[in-house]
Amino acid sequence: MNASLPPIEATVLVAAVEGLPARLRKKLDDAGPRFAGLAVGRDGERYTVAVDDATTVTLLAPGGVVRSAGDVTCTCLLAPNCLHRAGILSNAPVASPDEPAPSQDTPAASEDTPAASDGAAVASDEARASTVDGASPVEAGGGADELGVVPRAAVEQVWRAAVAVLGGGVGGSGTVARAALLRAAHEAQATKVYRAAAAARVVATLLQAARGGDAHYRLADLTEAMRELLYVTHALRTGASTELGTARRQYHVEGSLRLYGLCTTAVLAGTGHAGVVTYAADRQGRLWMIADVMPGDAKRAARGGDATIAMGETALTHRGLTRAGLVVTGATAAGSRQLGAGRSVRAVTASGAGWHEEPLAGLWAEPVAEQVHRAFAALAVPVADRTAGADLLFLRVTVRGTDGDAVLAEHADGTPLTLRVAADHAALGYRENLRVLGRAEGLRMLMVARPDPGRPGTVLPLAVAPDDGEPWRVEGHADLAFDRLHASQLPRMELREEEPAPAAGPDPETAAEEVWRPAVHDPALQLLAAQVERTVNGGRVMLTFPTGRAPSAATRLRRARLETGAALLDHLVAAANDRPRNAFGRLADDDGTAFAQAWLATATYADAASRALAEASWLPAAPP
Repeated sequence: MNASLPPIEATVLVAAVEGLPARLRKKLDDAGPRFAGLAVGRDGERYTVAVDDATTVTLLAPGGVVRSAGDVTCTCLLAPNCLHRAGILSNAPVASPDEPAPSQDTPAASEDTPAASDGAAVASDEARASTVDGASPVEAGGGADELGVVPRAAVEQVWRAAVAVLGGGVGGSGTVARAALLRAAHEAQATKVYRAAAAARVVATLLQAARGGDAHYRLADLTEAMRELLYVTHALRTGASTELGTARRQYHVEGSLRLYGLCTTAVLAGTGHAGVVTYAADRQGRLWMIADVMPGDAKRAARGGDATIAMGETALTHRGLTRAGLVVTGATAAGSRQLGAGRSVRAVTASGAGWHEEPLAGLWAEPVAEQVHRAFAALAVPVADRTAGADLLFLRVTVRGTDGDAVLAEHADGTPLTLRVAADHAALGYRENLRVLGRAEGLRMLMVARPDPGRPGTVLPLAVAPDDGEPWRVEGHADLAFDRLHASQLPRMELREEEPAPAAGPDPETAAEEVWRPAVHDPALQLLAAQVERTVNGGRVMLTFPTGRAPSAATRLRRARLETGAALLDHLVAAANDRPRNAFGRLADDDGTAFAQAWLATATYADAASRALAEASWLPAAPP
């Protein structure tokens, strides 16, 4: 993706692709990457791309977004139905509906502003939109008693486009397939099927990142997004659900609140949204969040910590609030306890509280078992439906070592934990801070973290603070996304030098119990998840190859006593190979519904089993 190109409306790309003759559509996927390296010139709202000496594509972006097909022109003779125009547009980021252009000075959305349809949701349940944090600019809560004719047709269109992408995989789903998905999302949005539309946009965005070689793209994120998209559309088309989602957050009056800042963390969504979410507690210890999430990348998220909170008369930044407090009158909040910033809201700066003081200290008093149950239950619901802070863990840990990537820690109750970065972006401080903490063996600290639902005993630290009696040189606590820790700020102790693991592995003669290994996936569940992801990456054809003399994946799952997973995988392979033939014996395309349903069942089981295993890893070990 060329970051210099302005965002475009989805309809602009759809019109450009559908206007191409069939012979040029076949060349579009080769032209897009070739045009991605071209220089982009800018003159105000006018962007130009010189394809060659005689051909120039011009984009007009009033307000920072290309909103009409007529705003994109090409000087070649085939314009507007030319390959140059469609190829350039295929590399541009797609803007969410009803959203302003990315801007450093764009204020946070309030209850008077349409919510961004980020799919929450969708959002990849965290991975559904690959958000670093649980915030999302869309509220998915509206529903209808039953779908009308037009909404049902829109849902069917989304389903067909999603099934086509799943069948073709990343390699077989180029710009044409992505445009079909975006068109379906546009129709769903127009008929008020917001949640399905948002889920389709998430998949389209991640598909573009996959084919464009985005360094931060993860196949697991696309798999989660595809699972959410198929789940939502399947539930709607079969009548199992009537949840359509809403275009605006629904806010209600909360009255007066006295808030104490807790921590702030970065938000990165696969839909191209970025920003910051700050958590604060009221006198009763209930958590609330203030979000500033808009279109942008990791750089916007990195700047978000120093952005001023758009609420009342306060001049506090998000980082400043975590070390202070607020007195809010006329407060409004969504059902997820996200505070609004409407015109009637008044807020002034007040004193804060440390993590060892009430009401914040009470967050660490909750038993760990109850916290884990609450957090995993929250991670199982769409992002927009989660109560603020419900997916957070408040832990007392001691650092025990590092392998250079992950950090071993031990909870106060003796539970071993693996700490991993919440987001591996150079603009954010997670990686650097975790490396500093990992070298300080024996360091005791309080931690706000989020459990990783896909890895047993693994958490993603968001903020840390010294435990009682630990002489840190930090101002209260450190938000790992924004604050940069240095060894001089930690208590005087012998820092462990980072030693990369030998390529050949540890010496068997010296390997002992004290050699730490990060928590890993269950091999059987990892095998099942690999088959699910393999299908998303390579498409239906990946399941049609014979295994040869080696045992099949289903056989290996049965040997691991994963009978249900093996049965589902057998059904998936059978559905992938069940292709009708025409009168001449040649393979003919089916609608792919049976295959998509089989994949959805397998993916849902693999996700649920992984979450259950990760939650169970927190339980105390049974006595021998």
